[in-house]
Amino acid sequence: MKMIFDTVEYLSKPYGSEIGAINNHMIQYLPVDVDVAEMAKEVTKGKTFTPAIFKLINGSIKRSKVNWESQQVLALDFDEGLTIEEAKNDTFFKQYAAFFYTTFRHTESHHKFRVVFVLDKPLTRYKDFESLMDSLLARYPQADRACRDGSRLFFGGREAIPFDFSNRLRTSSFAGLNTTPLQDIEGNLDMSCTRVHTKPEASHSVVYANHVELIRNRNIKKLQELLHIKSVTVSNNEVLDYLKKQDLRVLLGIRVEGNFIDIFHEEDNPSASIYQSYRNNGHWLYKCHSTNKSFTGTILHVVQRLLECSVVEAKKFLMELYGIEIYESEAVREFKESIDIYKELLRSDELEEIHPNFYKVFNRYGHLQDLYILLDLAKEFITNDSDPRIVFYHSIRTLAEHFGRSTSATGTRMNFFTLFKVTRKLDESEIPENLLLIQKRNKRENHFQYRSNTYELPMYTYDFFCKIDEMCKIWLEKGCSGRTISYEGIMRTFGRQEADKVFPQDNGKEISELNEEVVSQIHLTTLRLIEYKGWATEKEVLIRIPYYFKGQQEFKIQQFKRCIGEMLDSYDLEIIPSNKKIKEEMGITEGEMSKFSFPKIIRKKLVKDCRPLQVKEYTRLIS
Repeated sequence: MKMIFDTVEYLSKPYGSEIGAINNHMIQYLPVDVDVAEMAKEVTKGKTFTPAIFKLINGSIKRSKVNWESQQVLALDFDEGLTIEEAKNDTFFKQYAAFFYTTFRHTESHHKFRVVFVLDKPLTRYKDFESLMDSLLARYPQADRACRDGSRLFFGGREAIPFDFSNRLRTSSFAGLNTTPLQDIEGNLDMSCTRVHTKPEASHSVVYANHVELIRNRNIKKLQELLHIKSVTVSNNEVLDYLKKQDLRVLLGIRVEGNFIDIFHEEDNPSASIYQSYRNNGHWLYKCHSTNKSFTGTILHVVQRLLECSVVEAKKFLMELYGIEIYESEAVREFKESIDIYKELLRSDELEEIHPNFYKVFNRYGHLQDLYILLDLAKEFITNDSDPRIVFYHSIRTLAEHFGRSTSATGTRMNFFTLFKVTRKLDESEIPENLLLIQKRNKRENHFQYRSNTYELPMYTYDFFCKIDEMCKIWLEKGCSGRTISYEGIMRTFGRQEADKVFPQDNGKEISELNEEVVSQIHLTTLRLIEYKGWATEKEVLIRIPYYFKGQQEFKIQQFKRCIGEMLDSYDLEIIPSNKKIKEEMGITEGEMSKFSFPKIIRKKLVKDCRPLQVKEYTRLIS
């Protein structure tokens, strides 16, 4: 078999200018005639190869489809969706593939490899190559569709593992080639269907329509035959992810590269495309770029539109189509019941009586409702059949959409939940390695300051919530608010250890000099006022701390909220709501505070047994 090899041996995947250099000099090399064992040996030396042979056109030879002449070797590239063990046990591979080799970026936690086929004879028509690759990609939608490019370069790798070097893939067994019977063509390449929205001069925009019509007609049996569906068993929380990873081109029977005629509306110029999400989660998206008929959606949205049904019905249709069976252990069922009981408690009339401080703090700004929504969402993410847990990694943007709040407010809420331990942020050592790699890559590629957080939701127990209720009591006593929810605010109020748990990616963060300076001024001013007249309010403390930069007032308020708890603890103070009785006890006159004004006041903490004596002493000092 003939192919072209580079002469340079690489120890890692080539990048940037290295790829350009390979492309420029490799096309000048003459094809070599090698057997399969020799090919495997050259590949594992790190040599780049192209399995195609190219011809001169107008005195020029290029690595392009136009110059493509023949090809006897095919390769499927797997970066996800299939493990090496699954490939080794695949019946089709064992019968027809020659070998596979691991790529430079393969790891034990993230398998990356290429499966190599050798044909029984070279292909000399490019459309035959495309037809054959389409059949393989329909069988293995997990494979990279870029393999469909006959002029593609393949980089070398580390280790080659043979299926059988003598295996050959017979071209006569594939639809679309000259030797294929008519019934195979109809069954495998959809050539019997009608083409829609096409013009003779626009053959590049052809969409084979029968898959779409079969979906509309709910002809699941025929679709399963065309798609070579193999039944799978997954847990309930894996269903949506599995469905979204199914190649939409294969499902819809689209046999062209690039843009194509939209399946939802009449048009002359192709405006639709299918691509994998930039979030690197393996999900396929359908997008119509038309100005008037724009649409973007996953497989669920596409099927929902074709069937004109609810998203729940679309999910049921796809589960039946792809032969998805749900496995759910007894432990998981009991765990789901626990979640439902937890949710019922949050809505119950008894919550305020059982956990009064928790109710007061969480009900104040709608946190109860958000926790209820979070529990509902998290039911999809129950893991481990024998010892169920809720571990999820919704982005703040996704959670914000469900909460109906801004992303900043949602981020604060998730930090609030983490502080009170109704959620727990997992540190890097607790996150599955493949998920951590994806999160770090997203952070790097999107230039984010932080990676996405992974959360766990502990289940409700009476004792667990009693501890949360006690923490809520402290929160109320210390006069905390939403502004307390920051690394600095939590550190000053509850200690650095708690701040590191709520903000694990800020572990050990240093506080700026300006922040420290303002807090010091707040402490000093508050103590002087209390020493002078026995009490102080937030407003009169902040008005005595002048700064002269834009936004200084909001900054001072923010710092006051962050340090109020720390200040109360440090100087044995308390913050209480004022009323007529308190004003009388403290000897507060109308000249000091309007009779219609009842702000919270900060004062020395009164010991209950000595209260009359202390009040008398306060009155004496300020008179």
